[in-house]
Amino acid sequence: MAFMGSWMSSHLQDSRTILKKPLVLTEFGKSKKDPGYSIEGRDSFMNNVYSSIYNLAQNGGTFGGGLVWQLLDEGMDECDDGYEIVLSQHISTASIISHQCARMVALAHSLQGTRG
Repeated sequence: MAFMGSWMSSHLQDSRTILKKPLVLTEFGKSKKDPGYSIEGRDSFMNNVYSSIYNLAQNGGTFGGGLVWQLLDEGMDECDDGYEIVLSQHISTASIISHQCARMVALAHSLQGTRG
């Protein structure tokens, strides 16, 4: 998480000062092939990343969101690379993603209200 936090902060700074564009964190996740993997560990990691995205977006306004790697539907086993999340099979993870979506939508609406 320390590396992820540092990476996010430095890229956010670049998006603000150099690119002058919103930042979207893409293709993040935890592989079930890694030693010590657990769904609880993955969920904790995702919660931390999503909380950081939300806090940075709330305080800086240029963080556009995050896309987890990778969401699959049932029966897509040929695409299984260790990072897959099948929402119907991983309810706790689906809940985390849903909660983040709702928070980011609410934040977008609140920021639009303060600007216009």
